Amino acid sequence: MKINVGSGVLKLDGFINVDHLALPNVDVVHDLNSSPWPFADESVEHIRAYNILEHLGNTIQVMEEIWRILKPGGTVEICVPYYNSPCAFQDPTHIKFFTEETMDYFAVNGRHSHLNYYSKCRFEITQVVLSPIRSFLSFLPKRALRFLAHNFAIVYAVTFFLQKPPVKSEHEI
Repeated sequence: MKINVGSGVLKLDGFINVDHLALPNVDVVHDLNSSPWPFADESVEHIRAYNILEHLGNTIQVMEEIWRILKPGGTVEICVPYYNSPCAFQDPTHIKFFTEETMDYFAVNGRHSHLNYYSKCRFEITQVVLSPIRSFLSFLPKRALRFLAHNFAIVYAVTFFLQKPPVKSEHEI
């Protein structure tokens, strides 16, 4: 099973499309601020969450729900407006802001993973992609792009690719 949380009217084939409004193409109507989400533990192989986390009140609770319903080895794509982009602040419904290091707090392999003491989530970050305002800027080295993103607001979104680590077999324990 694959789910598209915060789908709006976008229908993704092969996905269960979830939103808090009964819009066209929404398969499951659920307030994503309310836990538990209407999916069984470890029942989902892939979650797509584009332009939704910035609207939700409790990022820790949301990440723990994603962790709960995701199968071991399952993957997550999260795309959010970059913290200093106009996209982050112009929408009055945005209540959270994200940098390329925000998901470190839910991961085993991030720069700030050692600070993950308030959540049971332990994703592996497989990739973080900054989306610059102008496509030619994506050819810059990552370090230069990050510097410009923080100092000159040239990035409009950040996309995180996460994986829930597979369960170890009894021989690996």
